[in-house]
Amino acid sequence: MNPSTQYSTLAVAAPRRFEYWKEVVCRHCLTADSKPLSQSSFDGALAVNTLGDLDICSLSSPLHYWERSERHLRSGPAEELWLGFSRNGHGQIEQGGRKANLASGNLFLYDATQAFRFSFGGTENHLVRIPRSLLVERLPRIADYTAMVLDDRRPGVIPLREMLRQAASTPASLQDEAISNRYSSALLDLLVISLEVQDLKTTHEELDLYGRIMKYIQRHLTEPDLSIEVIAQAHNVSTRTVTRAFARYQKTPVAEIWKERLNASREAIERGQVRSVSQAALDFGFSDFSHFSHAFRKAFGVAPNTLLHRN
Repeated sequence: MNPSTQYSTLAVAAPRRFEYWKEVVCRHCLTADSKPLSQSSFDGALAVNTLGDLDICSLSSPLHYWERSERHLRSGPAEELWLGFSRNGHGQIEQGGRKANLASGNLFLYDATQAFRFSFGGTENHLVRIPRSLLVERLPRIADYTAMVLDDRRPGVIPLREMLRQAASTPASLQDEAISNRYSSALLDLLVISLEVQDLKTTHEELDLYGRIMKYIQRHLTEPDLSIEVIAQAHNVSTRTVTRAFARYQKTPVAEIWKERLNASREAIERGQVRSVSQAALDFGFSDFSHFSHAFRKAFGVAPNTLLHRN
């Protein structure tokens, strides 16, 4: 494994930091359009290591957005697949008509030969460049595996995650060329096994179900009896199926309902759509005002009545 090539936005003046970030990431990853998703100062760091036939790009940055369009595809070939490991990150990947939310610990694939949308942020996140030929020969339908989170209940996924973590965390231990080549070969074998045993039919059904349920939750936030049982009945599935669809993102339906209600109540307060904290609570399914205030303050760092008076 070759010594790291490292970059940091701290090397340039604050106004130029995001443009500098975009330049170095495009140089080492893929050409794409990008924009930050917050107005705060952008501080990012990138390290690039070579591991046999693979490149491991390790990134730490605020959440930002990438889009690779048909225009970028026409500008030059990029015959690669990318394995992402959001070790301590979050975001979303969309490709091939599929969309997956990303959370810490997730592994996912995307294809450089196809357009995609990708938001990503956090610390110690890794993107692995894989020559396309190394996977297509063994998995001709590799496009079916993009933009989905690998199910770590399937064999191979958890040890694959650990191999990636160790390769990115201790690159000096893999500097010997022969060891580096064997390690990268073993990593690819484990990736192929992990993909082969993914239940694609169930995975894609759960991805679709999760998206439909989230839209349903957002449309029914004002209903106090919104529950996992109500959601399951509305979608003609079992409560276990609903729970499994959320578990793919390391989430639970109850926590997401709670989170969406809090977000909606905050938005109503900020827009002046409610006259009191109790109205904000009742309008979005909270009956215990004390519990609502405590949860609101914990989620947003400010009490709802403070925000109400401010706005």
